[in-house]
Amino acid sequence: MKLSTLSRTVLLISILLPIFIGCSSSKEKKVVIVFEKPPILKQEHELISNLPNHLLNENLSEFLTDQNWIDSFLIKRQMFKSVEIFIKAKTPKYIWRDKFYLDSNLTKFLYFAEYTNLLHLDMPIELVNQWLQFEDQFYALTKSYNLKIYSVTFNESEGWFFHTETNLRVNLGGELSQVLLEKFSLSLKYIFEKNLTPSIIDLRYKNGAALNYGK
Repeated sequence: MKLSTLSRTVLLISILLPIFIGCSSSKEKKVVIVFEKPPILKQEHELISNLPNHLLNENLSEFLTDQNWIDSFLIKRQMFKSVEIFIKAKTPKYIWRDKFYLDSNLTKFLYFAEYTNLLHLDMPIELVNQWLQFEDQFYALTKSYNLKIYSVTFNESEGWFFHTETNLRVNLGGELSQVLLEKFSLSLKYIFEKNLTPSIIDLRYKNGAALNYGK
């Protein structure tokens, strides 16, 4: 996305607190890359070290547009001076199938384990929005019992289930709903009141939940 979508505020932050990285170029021109935030993504570092010299011409904008990890950019050229590239990288929000990041708009870009503590999602991309409709409520409920969801999965044979960071598995069934959330809330309340430590909470039963203590 070629930019003017970098806002004036973002540009001011970038200029006042820049991260300047020079890349050598032909014809005695210098490329200055200004990232909105310190570069963490592998693709950001590759851009710093491998920006092809021939892209200092009209192909530069096309090249940057094709980088799916870039949210927005602005190119400033000055005659006989440096080429300045202001870049705002996308912010990863999820790890999808251990191969891609998803940002808040659910656009994909490659995952190289820079942010390993994000929520892992394993489901068809068209089902991600179904999880997002209930995500905040599941987060709030698990957090109230000092649990943190590590991964969420959907497959045809088992339906929805998630794992916490303590490796507790919660089977949710074929559909996510408010009724399911209420059943999960009652199950957690019972488990913690009785000081139980199941390895699996199975919510797929119509009239209640089953607890499994196996590994």
